[in-house]
Amino acid sequence: MDNVEQSIEKIITQLNKIPSSYQEVSQRTPYHNMAATLTDAVLQAGMNYRNVVYPRVCNILDNYAHYKTTCDFIILFQTYPIEKIIQWKNKTKQNTICKLTWFLYGCGVNNEEDLAKWLMIEENQNELLKIKGIGFKTVDYLKLLSGQQAIPIDRHMFQFLEMSNIITNNYKEASLLLKKTADHLNIGESTLDKVIWDFMSSKSNTRQITLEDVFGKLV
Repeated sequence: MDNVEQSIEKIITQLNKIPSSYQEVSQRTPYHNMAATLTDAVLQAGMNYRNVVYPRVCNILDNYAHYKTTCDFIILFQTYPIEKIIQWKNKTKQNTICKLTWFLYGCGVNNEEDLAKWLMIEENQNELLKIKGIGFKTVDYLKLLSGQQAIPIDRHMFQFLEMSNIITNNYKEASLLLKKTADHLNIGESTLDKVIWDFMSSKSNTRQITLEDVFGKLV
């Protein structure tokens, strides 16, 4: 594999070829609903986000809007079947959501603001990884959902790196390269995540726009 600087240049070259129809790139805003946040974080792994995950998150936001905190979510799934709340029959995902919720509640994490601060401590991230069903991507995704800068590495990111002539299947390596690319371009990690994710997940764009069009001269 190339050194880091060479890899960053390859990524930037590929970024400037991206066709996209988005008008504005901004950091993700938290749901301010821990039921939606934790359900989103757990369900997204290995699933089609737009067609499978997001509709279920919207259902929670629409039908359980008042259950905003971690404590509220626990009360909710002790009152109603978790299967009904998340509209998901797979017991593994159900169990992971419940275990994650109880764990965060025990750590004093009751909303997205608490979660963002708690995730800044690396030891806390490592504790999350001990929960069955929680991996590096889910931890990074929780950062994103809580309003932090992050680039969760999924198949879209690995495919984009491959398009940039960078071959790796190592999560930490891919994460490092993309974070350093964001630093080099002087843009947020969440911004770079959205640019790449939108491009790789959507094939319906009609006009071309470069990163330079969006962010200005990239030097």
